[in-house]
Amino acid sequence: MERPPRSDLQHLMERLAEGDRAALPPAFELLWPLVRRFTDRHLPAGEAEDVAQEALLKILYRAAEFDPSRSALAWVLGVTAFEIRTARRRAFRRRETSEASSLERSRDPRPTPEEAAIESEMQALIREALGALRPEDAETLRLYAQGRRAAIAAATFRKRVQRALDRLRAVWRVTHV
Repeated sequence: MERPPRSDLQHLMERLAEGDRAALPPAFELLWPLVRRFTDRHLPAGEAEDVAQEALLKILYRAAEFDPSRSALAWVLGVTAFEIRTARRRAFRRRETSEASSLERSRDPRPTPEEAAIESEMQALIREALGALRPEDAETLRLYAQGRRAAIAAATFRKRVQRALDRLRAVWRVTHV
């Protein structure tokens, strides 16, 4: 399912904030999949739909509080996140689950698109920085990252790692700070 354009969401939330009741049906059609996906990512399946309904009711009920100068998406997700936290606390108080295990179970193991993009960009920056090092330094750092060492004395390898890391930091500061 595609994400709604932010401008459509912004426009509908502005209309709702102004009291335009004709904006309710299209707002619901736009908000429901968004809120549902968000709760699905953070709560167990049986609870996600109920919390999504509660969040959507609160969003529509409190639409007059929406500030049109701010992002509608951020506001909607903020209200939904509050409902998610409330549901988790409620379950914890009922001793249905521990807070930590609830958080671990509810997190979708797949990275979000934003997390994947950040990871990809960071890997590219690290490869670029490693490419600026001498080949011996880059190989030393690769071995160190893998938990292995070159066929040399341990103290010598540690010193090579220290020097390679110092050079990597220097390259990083010049190119990325």
